[in-house]
Amino acid sequence: MTLTVLNPLDARIPKWNYACLAVRHCPFCGAQNETVLIRPDLLPVAFCETCGCWYINNLPSSADIMSLYDGYYHTHRPADLSKKGFSQMVESARKSSESNVQLHSLLKLHAGNGRMRILDVGCGFGRFLLEAKSRGAEVEGCDLSPEACEFANNKLGITVHQSKLHLCASSIDKVDAVVMSDFLEHPVEPLIDIQAAVGILKPGGLLLFHTPNGGEAGTNIETARNWVGFRVDLEHFQYLSPHTVNWLSHKYDLRIERLETSGFPSLKGIDKLPRKSLKHYLSLRERAKRIPKLCGMVKTLRVLKTEMLGGSCDLRLGSYHLFAILRKVR
Repeated sequence: MTLTVLNPLDARIPKWNYACLAVRHCPFCGAQNETVLIRPDLLPVAFCETCGCWYINNLPSSADIMSLYDGYYHTHRPADLSKKGFSQMVESARKSSESNVQLHSLLKLHAGNGRMRILDVGCGFGRFLLEAKSRGAEVEGCDLSPEACEFANNKLGITVHQSKLHLCASSIDKVDAVVMSDFLEHPVEPLIDIQAAVGILKPGGLLLFHTPNGGEAGTNIETARNWVGFRVDLEHFQYLSPHTVNWLSHKYDLRIERLETSGFPSLKGIDKLPRKSLKHYLSLRERAKRIPKLCGMVKTLRVLKTEMLGGSCDLRLGSYHLFAILRKVR
């Protein structure tokens, strides 16, 4: 059978050593599945009918993966860490904390149980933690990036461990919520992190997932080849679906409190390499993009206008992300 090799959309295509690829079973249930298609970076993708996820079934070497994440926040997610950038981040986080759906949902589900203690896994530079802190939460994080951890610890005054969760979990007190936003698609062994997260939660604690929605790829090659998720962010090694979340809830005795999809990924310009640093002076249009409420409103109006005129929306918009909150039963 001739496999479909997807055309690239993302300019950031990792360079793997294909002579060192290792066979990989499903990272959630361990099932072995055949390759269905090939990503633009030439890594094979398989679908698991047991737990409903798509995943890379021939992995690059650990050295290749580590090399990718060295300087990740310079090559993939550049940020302005200057004094001015820091001030803008703090002010923006204070304003956007009221409109952050993830944070609002956690606080609402925790209501009446005292001050909320939150751990953010893969927290990056700590933006979410900063937003949660401004809403009165006690916060802590962990991330592998030395530059991100240094920034969060020294500039934001937020404790962030430079470590994988399962390696630092024993040094972290029990928490009311563990946030895994744009994280679960990255680790080679995601179950280790999920198990560590469940272990660190208090009884009744909340586990939040926000990750690319592999459910949009469907269950076969015909639907999968049209999903944009396999053509961007090629550092991702698995794609969860609603079925996967349900499977995980049964495995770890969790109750699903919220499970939905959200869209509007910021993909404009992804076919161009990111700038190494942000300019100090931004145009009015670029400044507007930094205001979450305004940005969301503009995108929504654009979709409504398209539908009213009888057109079809950009396939890159819509239910790109999967958003789930699960509660630890006991």
